[in-house]
Amino acid sequence: MLRIFNRALLAATALCACAFSYAQDGLMISDAKVRQFLPAASSSVGYFTLENHSERERTLKAVELESLGRVEIHTHEHSDGMMKMRKLDSLTIGANSRLVLQPGGLHLMLFSPQQALSVDQTLKMTLIFADGERLNAQARVFSLIEQKHDSGSEHQHHHN
Repeated sequence: MLRIFNRALLAATALCACAFSYAQDGLMISDAKVRQFLPAASSSVGYFTLENHSERERTLKAVELESLGRVEIHTHEHSDGMMKMRKLDSLTIGANSRLVLQPGGLHLMLFSPQQALSVDQTLKMTLIFADGERLNAQARVFSLIEQKHDSGSEHQHHHN
């Protein structure tokens, strides 16, 4: 009986994972999520995994998220003994490779919410590539508590 339950749970988990993956022309995006804006915060963050299963390099130029005025691609780099964020104009993903946007590395910076975002709400996300190609997906809104639980530490951004 337990074996049947475990198989059913595994099948359900696989089904859920597929429901949050979006693919087109060799590109696949999964685990797209944006953190709910904290009270009085002017920015938040977003993450996803992008896989390129094609034989050609792709260049991500922009990301659009419904209900957000501006989305920027950022990276962290070590400079003068400190970790600093830097905005990127584009992000290249090589042929047959994978990029993971996550806390402490590549990530999205989100600005100017047009409305309050609710935990577990889904937002339409569009990745725009240099050749004009677009990949549509859904991003789930998550809480800071969930992020702290997943990463084990708080991830903060400071802008001047």
